[in-house]
Formats: sequence, C-alpha cells, structure tokens
Amino acid sequence: MLKNLCLGVGMCALIFVIVEGISSVVFVTYTLLSPQAPGRELSGPQLQYDSEIGWVSVPNYFHKNYYAPGAWLKTNSRGFRNDEETTDRVPPGKLRVVCSGDSATFGDGVANDHTWCQVLERLDSRFQAVNIAEVGYGVDQMYLRYKRSVAALDRDVHLFAVVTDDFRRMHYTAMGGYGKPVLTLRNGELTTGRVSVPKGSALQHFLALKPNPLRQFRFVTVAADAVDRIRSRPVVPEVPTDEERRIVLKLLDDLAAMEKSRNSVLALVYLPTRHDDYAPGGPSDLWRRFLRTESANRGVVFIDLVEDFQKLPVTAQDGMFIWPGFTEYFAESPGHYDEQGHDYLARQVYARLLATPVIAGKFARLSVLSPGGAAPTLAGNLKGQGRTSLNGR
Repeated sequence: MLKNLCLGVGMCALIFVIVEGISSVVFVTYTLLSPQAPGRELSGPQLQYDSEIGWVSVPNYFHKNYYAPGAWLKTNSRGFRNDEETTDRVPPGKLRVVCSGDSATFGDGVANDHTWCQVLERLDSRFQAVNIAEVGYGVDQMYLRYKRSVAALDRDVHLFAVVTDDFRRMHYTAMGGYGKPVLTLRNGELTTGRVSVPKGSALQHFLALKPNPLRQFRFVTVAADAVDRIRSRPVVPEVPTDEERRIVLKLLDDLAAMEKSRNSVLALVYLPTRHDDYAPGGPSDLWRRFLRTESANRGVVFIDLVEDFQKLPVTAQDGMFIWPGFTEYFAESPGHYDEQGHDYLARQVYARLLATPVIAGKFARLSVLSPGGAAPTLAGNLKGQGRTSLNGR
C-alpha cells in the first residue's frame, strides 16, 4: 500500500515536472517570437556597437510602442533622442541646452516628450533641448560621446547629468555583452589606451542580455550572472579613489574648456536615485561633496538635486519612479523615473538654471519675447503648468 502510494506521488511529481518544463519552453518560445517582445536596456534594437564608445543609439530609429503602448522612442540622424534634426547652429531666438547622461536622462520607460531634458522645452519655449544621453553609460562614455558628437555644435548650456552608479561604471570593461572603454591618465591627458573597443562575441552578448526571456530558465540565469560577474562587474570601492578623483577632475577641466571655446556654460547635475539617495549618508554623499568643492574651484555650475529630494516624503519619492508592471514591453524600466519624476527633475533644473547669473544673462539676451512683450519668467512658466504632486502615485 505504502509502496503504491509513493509510486503514485512520484509519478504525479514527474508529470508535474514534465508539464512545467514543457510550459516553460512554450512560454519562453512564445515570448522570443512575439512581435511585442520586451525592449531591453542594452539589448534593444535601438542600440548598435560602436568601436570608440562601446554602444550608441541607431540613427533615425522609431518605435511608437517601444516601452509600452504610446511610450515611443525616436532618434534623429545623429543618433540623439530628439524628434527633430539637430543643426550645427542654434536656431534664432533659442537657447540650446545639451543633456549628457545615462538612462536616467535618456528616459528609459517614457516617451521622448516626457524625458526631463525635453520637458525643459515645455516649461520654456526659448529652450532647444538636445538629448545625447545613452543607456548604461558611465561618466567616461558620457565624456567620450560628448567630445565626439557635439564638438561642431553651437550650444549655450551643457548639462552633464550624473548618478552615483556612473562613477562605478568607469571601472567596467564590459556591460550587457558590449565592450566599453576605460579612461586613464597618461602624461596628464585622458586616454582609453585602445585602438577600438572589443565587440564581444555573439554568445557573450546573448548571455549578458538582461532581462532576456531565456532567463526564465534557471540555468540561463546562472550562466548570465556568471558572465556579468566575470566580465562586467568588478569590485568597485564605494569611496572615491585618488585615481578616480584625478580622472574626474581632468574630465571636468576638458569639458569646461570645450564650453569656454563655444561661449557655453558647463553645469554638472547630480540626479537622485532610489538606491543611493533615499536617506542622507548614502554612498552619493562623498562624490557630491567632492564635486561641489571642485566645481566651485573651477567656476563650473553644480546643481545638486539630491538634497531637496531627500527632504520629500517617501511616498513622494516612490511616486517618481517606475514600478514593476508599469511598462509592458520594457522589463528594465523599474527603478527609472516615470513621467512625474521627469517632470519634477525638469522643474528643479529649470529653476536652478534661471537662478544662475551667467545663464540668466543668456536668457536676457534672447531676442524672442513672449506674446505679452516681456520675456517669460520662472514664476510665470511654473504657474498653472501642473506642478508635480508630492503625494506619491
């Protein structure tokens, strides 16, 4: 009797394992073959390999439902996340703001017109926003992308937007199956020390994609995590090292010199995140104090958005980020800013820009006035624009 019972239980367990395995294979296969397969941060079709920077957005890419229905992604012929073409010269009556950054500035999870860089145009029609941010970038790649792609462009303000993780990424030699450059100082100059960034094999890129539907299989998850640990995630100290400080200072000096040559203003923007900046004393504090001091020594505008963010209620902070299930086709969106978060960042940046004398002076010199005959003011632009709620989602 007991033997038969054990045999029956064993058979049921075996059938369950077989059915579960077949179901998993069917589910993963369907997801892979579906025309609405999830977009992915470093494996989406909007990205392509770049021998100097590691990866960049594909020029002239458009998908109307990239992140979710109606959450579209579009790049122009330069590969910038903009609906319109970017000319070398600034259009008359406009103040051009170039936004460098990672996925927080690129706007993972939201449509083009909801990224905080683009929202600046909605707050003030005098702005022309140029979004050259890219997903997954570290400070090193942001610098290299800007140096290569914007050298010929006239501009008025360069917003170099960072989060704490961007400094950690300076140590990585690969991410998501892509190789990436690593900046070092040689004879007082920044160099990558490479003729070209390794492209990586198809297998490495395939296994490193995250989240990939194949990660539903546990053995693929284990293999991909091993690849991430070995090739993409070295142990990075939380405290800025002397070498890191020297590289970042040289990088700031180079950026400031590039802006000076174009009569432009460099503004270093420190963005809050859910992970590092929820409470005072987090790992961002050391970097922010260092950058605040050195920016002041160099005459670089420093906009720290972390302190005000930390003062908000937790419900308000939570309401500015995407949570699982809110972006149907993009599984890596959780943790990135939602539309409310981008709106909050844009208003904070806009207020700080107009409070900066050298930038306010640029606005004052613009020839285009508001319909009433006077230049728009900060209070006038924020009034009635639907302020970001601080009561959470």
